[in-house]
Amino acid sequence: MPRQAVKVCIRTRPTANFAANAIQIDQGKGTVVINTADKKAADATHTDTSGISNQETLFSFRFHHILHNVSQDTVYSTLSRDVVQSVVDGTNGTIMTYGQTGSGKTFTMIGDTRNFAHRGIAPRAVTHIFQTMAERTEIDFRVSCVYYEIYNEKVYDLLDDLTNSETKTDFQIAEEKNGKGTFVRGLNEVEIDSEQDMLNHLYSGELARTTSQHKLNRKSNRSHSIFTIFIQQRARSGVSERIVSSKLNLVDLAGSERLKKTMDDSDGIPIDATTKKESMMINQSLTYLEQCVVALSKKGGSGYVPYRQTKLTNVLKDAIGGNCQTLMFANMWGEQDHLEETISTLRLAARMMRVQNETATLETFDDAMMVKKLTKEVKELKQELLMHDAMAERSGIVYDDYTPEMKLEMRAMIEKFLAAELGSDEEADAISLSSVRQMRELLMQFKRISLEKDSNLQRAVTAGRMGQTAGGFAATAGDGGEAKESDPDFNAADAKETVGDAVNGEGFSLGAAGGDLRPDLIDEVGSPSKSVQGSPTRSIESFSAADAAQQKTSYSATSFRAESKGSGRSSAVPEDKEEAFALYKRTKGRPVNVSIMEGKAEVKSLKGKAKGLTAECNEFKVDIDRITGLINKKKNARMNQAQPGGYDEDIDVVDEEEFELMKQQREAKKGYKAGMRELNDLKAKIGQLQMSIDDNKYSLLSDFDMWHGIAIGTVIDDGGGQSKSEGGEVMDDAEMFEKMELERIAAKDPDSVAFFQAQKTRRANMSQNSLTIRQMGRNKRSVGV
Repeated sequence: MPRQAVKVCIRTRPTANFAANAIQIDQGKGTVVINTADKKAADATHTDTSGISNQETLFSFRFHHILHNVSQDTVYSTLSRDVVQSVVDGTNGTIMTYGQTGSGKTFTMIGDTRNFAHRGIAPRAVTHIFQTMAERTEIDFRVSCVYYEIYNEKVYDLLDDLTNSETKTDFQIAEEKNGKGTFVRGLNEVEIDSEQDMLNHLYSGELARTTSQHKLNRKSNRSHSIFTIFIQQRARSGVSERIVSSKLNLVDLAGSERLKKTMDDSDGIPIDATTKKESMMINQSLTYLEQCVVALSKKGGSGYVPYRQTKLTNVLKDAIGGNCQTLMFANMWGEQDHLEETISTLRLAARMMRVQNETATLETFDDAMMVKKLTKEVKELKQELLMHDAMAERSGIVYDDYTPEMKLEMRAMIEKFLAAELGSDEEADAISLSSVRQMRELLMQFKRISLEKDSNLQRAVTAGRMGQTAGGFAATAGDGGEAKESDPDFNAADAKETVGDAVNGEGFSLGAAGGDLRPDLIDEVGSPSKSVQGSPTRSIESFSAADAAQQKTSYSATSFRAESKGSGRSSAVPEDKEEAFALYKRTKGRPVNVSIMEGKAEVKSLKGKAKGLTAECNEFKVDIDRITGLINKKKNARMNQAQPGGYDEDIDVVDEEEFELMKQQREAKKGYKAGMRELNDLKAKIGQLQMSIDDNKYSLLSDFDMWHGIAIGTVIDDGGGQSKSEGGEVMDDAEMFEKMELERIAAKDPDSVAFFQAQKTRRANMSQNSLTIRQMGRNKRSVGV
């Protein structure tokens, strides 16, 4: 796999008090030189310290890029665009911002949510992804996203419902070798259909972040946030089973803080214990991040890397030292008061440049498509074999599965071979071999004949022991097991009146249903219904497949226009909604209603299977616990027999009984895992069926409302597929204003429409859920303090 270093870009925060006498920036060469001699001298004079200082005062750094006083568009186009493009092309990418508190990290990543020109890397990346997807019409894309924050070593799902009072924090960090890589299991992974949808989730999650105020920042983020976009792509033609998976991590790290600057109580403001703890946790996690960077920068990162020391380094395992193209923006606040923090930031950024990552496209294969492809390949190979046999003048060779008639012919060949005299010409001519498959099938038929003879012999011996003669056995059990009149227990009347397997010596009777018992029509599956007065009735036989195909589509307003003309309502439709709904389900809405009932029946059947599987899994769990207890008991017995004060080799030796228990434990675990997999698949299928049933119910009710409203004259048809209240308009003033505003935005900049709509959704969320958002932030900050 190709390896490349992490790219590092320095971005300065614009300020009127830039320390030009201490910081020298050369954007062309990519160098930053910091001279702290003046600051050291001022500090020494202020503290009245005498003597010579041996502290280093000159620091020089070189980076890939330096962006000094540049726009948001320049920040994205310089390096970020290439990373996002590589993600769409099929490789993983990560863009992260790092620096001290107040240096502009969140502005770089998110930007100004109220100004399209000042939007950050994340919204620009979303636009870039969907524009590229729209250009590649030959590829089918599947896009999803997750958004979470790491606050005080706890993971919070930022895409969870804002009104959810029970916030979950016990998420597990997992690793998937052939899929997502390192990810957080259990988060809400939302499938995205459009650019606006993803921007809505980005800004909604941004509202849920934990923030606070201190001396250096009015809205300081107290957590590390990670917005991850997952992309899967495959060919639309369906001829390839290859699936390319990639992800883009947009990481906004919390800023490093010095407590003496952010929480100085010299102004009479008391020190907040919660903010103090948050600062300590942020600095601790950033220190562990630096330890991982230092370990990776030494000798190519071949030694131990402490990823698991903190959740931040664990989730960023792919971004630093893994399969990913990583870009870091190191934000610096170039004022005289922040020189120490700036040097610390640049030191980590310089170390990050020595970290080497792998960049490889991750490909998986669709199992269903692979089966389809292999099936087609087998068929083509069979055709090749048939052509080869035809050219070699070989006939009668079969490569497909043998039909029942062909198997009977082979059975006759075996029986003829067995009946022939030993060594005769008839024996030699009985079987002719043409292929290995034929030989295998002949052996299978020979085995079946042998097993049948053994079974008949066993039954004859059993019958003889019960006092029956061989002739009596042949009369009762021979010829397919049918009862004969020679059997003394045979009763002709019973044979005519009973059918099926005998139970306690008797069969079960089947009565004949009268012709007048068949219902005229069917309302639901298996449920006859009475006809509504004044409505036509149809038998199930008269409902043709063409009718069902025509009526499966939603009932449109124009299909009832002829019935509702004249008097303003249809006389065939009752005004009572319950009676009208019963009529609708038997006529226009019957296909949808039948689909609902069939879905319910299938859900009930699947739930029964799931209940049985649950019982099986519980039995496996009981066996596992029982066997584990026995194994632990035997282990404890071995430990108790060991010599005190020394090591006994017999401690690690298991006897035959314990070894058998270990085998049983392994088999029980395999059965439990297989059962749980099947149970989870059943639950997923039940969920999909239930969603389909709910959709059909909604379609049935909405179509009925329109149908009934048109029939009784409360709703009129506009002739164009739309309906409106009598005397009303299709669009009100607010809708017309919104439409005109969108047209104005699109005419000015078509790319800004999605951002504009997401901005409106964000404002609505803020106004509707402002109290909930503030309470959620207070709840998170109060935990553990």
